[in-house]
Amino acid sequence: MQKQLLYRTCILPIAMYRFNLWFFKGVPIVKNINKLKKMQCKAALWITGAFQTSLSNGIEAIAGLIPITLHMRKLNGRHHLRYGSIPSSHATNSLLDSQHAKNHPPHKVATSKLTNKQRSNLKSPIKDVNERLNSVRDCYNPLFSLFSPGSRVVNHFSSRFSFHSPSSSSDEDLFHHL
Repeated sequence: MQKQLLYRTCILPIAMYRFNLWFFKGVPIVKNINKLKKMQCKAALWITGAFQTSLSNGIEAIAGLIPITLHMRKLNGRHHLRYGSIPSSHATNSLLDSQHAKNHPPHKVATSKLTNKQRSNLKSPIKDVNERLNSVRDCYNPLFSLFSPGSRVVNHFSSRFSFHSPSSSSDEDLFHHL
């Protein structure tokens, strides 16, 4: 268990550092992913102490490691969604589409200024971020009226709820109460 913790907290972050610069749609990434799969297989063998002839997917499951490709997708998705919360003064906003630019003037090579043909040929992390942010529509408003006290189900339908407490706190009375 300690070996798995060491791998997940020390080795994996170093191996995944800035992987989003080469992990986006349309880029040949098979060679890099194969290297990471070999690294994860060796780590799983080290964690479990299994033989080298063991199946890598099975050993990774026994070691408690998710497949490296799924881990990369998870991190990449988090990376894309992080762009939705960057400050409005951040320089990257000028490269995003106008609805995500946060009143930032578009750069001369911003995705909003590209033609449809240029946009279809573009292979870039910024393009993936735009697509991901366009697919996210839900907003969270912490001051929404239903979140205020007095708007809960118990408050509106209090006559339909009844709470009974046991007559004493002995274990037998509690058991019969449930």
